[in-house]
Amino acid sequence: MTKKYNNYSKFVATAATATMVAAAVVPSASAASFSDVSSTYKVAVDYLVANNIAKGKSDTIFGTTDSITRGDAAVMIANALNLDTANAPSAGFKDVNARVAGAVNALVEQKIVSGKTTTTFEPDTKISRQEMAKIIANAYNLKAGATKNEFTDVNSNWDAYVDALVANKITFGKTGSTFASTASITRGEFALFVYRAENLAPLANEVVSVTAINAKTIEVIFSSPVDAATLKNAAKEDLIQVNAGTGAKAPGTVTQTLSKDGKTLTLTAADFFKGDYTISVPFETVKGTNGEYVKPVNKTINVNDTTAPVVTSATATVNDTKTNVKLVTLQFNEEIKSIEFIKIGDQNYAPTSTSIKGKTATFAVDLDATKNYDITVVNAADVAGNVKNLQTTSLTINVDNTAPSITNAVATGENTLTVTVDEALENNQLVLTGKVGTFNSDVVSKVEVNPDNDKEYLVTLNDTYLFKNGNTDTVTLTAAKGALKDSLGNSNAEDITKSVVVSKDIVAPTVQKVENIVKDGKVTGFTVSYNEEVATLDTAKISVVNSKDEILSFDNIATAAISETNAKEVVYTFKPAATADSYTFNFAEGLVVDKSLGQNKSQAKSIVVKVTDAETPVETTFTIKGATATNNEITVDFGEKVKASGSASGLNASAYKLNGKALHADTKIVFVQDGVGTVDQTKVKITLPAGFVTASDSQAIFQVAGVETLDNKVNNAFTTSVAVTDNTAPEAKSFIATELTELTVTYSEAVALADGTDVKDEIKLFNNQGAAVAIDAFKVVDGKLVLTVADSSAVSKLTTIDSNSIDVKDKAGVPQKAGVTINK
Repeated sequence: MTKKYNNYSKFVATAATATMVAAAVVPSASAASFSDVSSTYKVAVDYLVANNIAKGKSDTIFGTTDSITRGDAAVMIANALNLDTANAPSAGFKDVNARVAGAVNALVEQKIVSGKTTTTFEPDTKISRQEMAKIIANAYNLKAGATKNEFTDVNSNWDAYVDALVANKITFGKTGSTFASTASITRGEFALFVYRAENLAPLANEVVSVTAINAKTIEVIFSSPVDAATLKNAAKEDLIQVNAGTGAKAPGTVTQTLSKDGKTLTLTAADFFKGDYTISVPFETVKGTNGEYVKPVNKTINVNDTTAPVVTSATATVNDTKTNVKLVTLQFNEEIKSIEFIKIGDQNYAPTSTSIKGKTATFAVDLDATKNYDITVVNAADVAGNVKNLQTTSLTINVDNTAPSITNAVATGENTLTVTVDEALENNQLVLTGKVGTFNSDVVSKVEVNPDNDKEYLVTLNDTYLFKNGNTDTVTLTAAKGALKDSLGNSNAEDITKSVVVSKDIVAPTVQKVENIVKDGKVTGFTVSYNEEVATLDTAKISVVNSKDEILSFDNIATAAISETNAKEVVYTFKPAATADSYTFNFAEGLVVDKSLGQNKSQAKSIVVKVTDAETPVETTFTIKGATATNNEITVDFGEKVKASGSASGLNASAYKLNGKALHADTKIVFVQDGVGTVDQTKVKITLPAGFVTASDSQAIFQVAGVETLDNKVNNAFTTSVAVTDNTAPEAKSFIATELTELTVTYSEAVALADGTDVKDEIKLFNNQGAAVAIDAFKVVDGKLVLTVADSSAVSKLTTIDSNSIDVKDKAGVPQKAGVTINK
């Protein structure tokens, strides 16, 4: 469960306290002070009072049995969630006063409440228990899972919200069979609901900060652990995008690494970052480990690393001081690219590019290990080009004459082990043998170093020899004498043995939860989650019965598949034949199997799913009508009015991509106007800037993402094709003498000349003295401009001139770039 927070706060907002709104509110100390608070409500009221969430109606009266209005409830919930009530956009209700308007606007923006009509909220109307169920479920993002309430007085419009409260033990009903849906909620009941929800809800899944660590690294911090499986799509592409702004350096491939605790995503550039970059978390794609989506965000960060790298240590290790030092390791505070040279005494050393890896540089030496040395590093440069001219540090020489050893060996699966050593081994080589029971054969089939930790080795056992006499086996691992060897030559003098117990997986996969998939207010499918990863789904083992006890064919009702992104989930999708009804799905034993050696079969299970239209939900997305392009002007028809400011604005260039390339931040984007100047906020016109289109394309891929309507709906993924024309001017790059009287000018792309044109007014040639050199003739050969002059060797400079009629053009007819000067 996750609390919802306001979109205006860039980072996570802690659950703040609220003031209970009622007439004549006065301070009170605790529930003990109130004469009308029974033991049923005491803990909840104490919590609300202690945390300044609620106050009494007087010194002695809490008003436990008094009802609450919709306006008062809105203020309380908005305060409890710390919503930005001052800046929330107007929801358009005409009947809310200044006291409640901000709270109502903020709650509507968060899709927690809705009005009675499009223009009325009815703030003075008493709020019912079913309405409060919806507000609490939405506010704290409560999910029902497979829980279904058994109350007889809850209709289908409110079922899902009451289910969520029951599942999370927020409510237990008025009686065992009634919820009292239409009855007004009391202040005491409200206190119980909020107290229980507050003590269940963790922080929202959202981005806390985005920080440039250095030119190579950007860190994204999340408020709660992120599910690593949701960071990539089915094609294994990163879903969190790094988009370079105008003028920013292309960072090369950006590698994304999630920390073990799931809260830090490190973005590492193959080259380096410099300039403005927007880190984009798309709408409803990335999830936390709690199953809830991470809030979408577009966070722009400037990276401008101007700090030179600093040596943090210089170390060497020998196994005896009688042995000379052969290798020195320099450690820096950031990744380095080069070092000009290193001086120790009167000797100079130069690390090679292959000996510089990340923050570490090594170089070979031959030094007496009994002496002290100062090391001077000259011109150490990081990847961004920052250079530290001189820095000196002392060399620390360590003596290591201890042989490496195995510190731990643990089972990680039925036939897999992890063996840990206390130091890195020479060439990352570990030779092990293994014995099981009375078998003479070596049961170790493979040993591989962990690519992320050179002190860990992943061991695979030959499962043919396992579990012959029970569900556990003791594996005796042996590293023979001399098998463990470090880079200094230290090795184990005796055999090392470790015993590990491996256990056969005999536990069948079991259903943990069932969640409905709802789209446009209708249940369109459901997800069954197991306690472990499953495989081999056999839908022939599913039978279906409807509410009339008719036996139906599963193949006619739904499809099923193991999720591509989470092998613990099986996703069921209803077919059109699944009309509104209650369906019982009977899963026979072995519907799925786990991934164990014995492929344990799932147990038989029956679940009930209601295919019924729920209360029409608040729409969270919308579909763009279309886009057209004429003369490099793209018109997007959103079909609804979209925002005019902020990161979700239709005027925000970062929302658009053409052939995968984000539009420049300074791209001209305006709302379309009619003939009399009236602005149409449902359409925008995008003028592609000069130089953006490098080649004409009749089917350029145009994408729009992250644009919101005035009521905060986010556009569904939109991709279409538009025709665009090359608007990048060909630019003269070089010229050479190809004959005694001919110069050949090479452009950034192939150029052409129309018949009857003259280039003499747009190209000027000069000699070493700055005198003009006449052009006698001109032509284009193989896309290059060939100029005839009296003496080609005399030309030392070429300049392109702005002219009323530029005749040198590319294939698309774009005139050459003027003002370019090239020296020979």
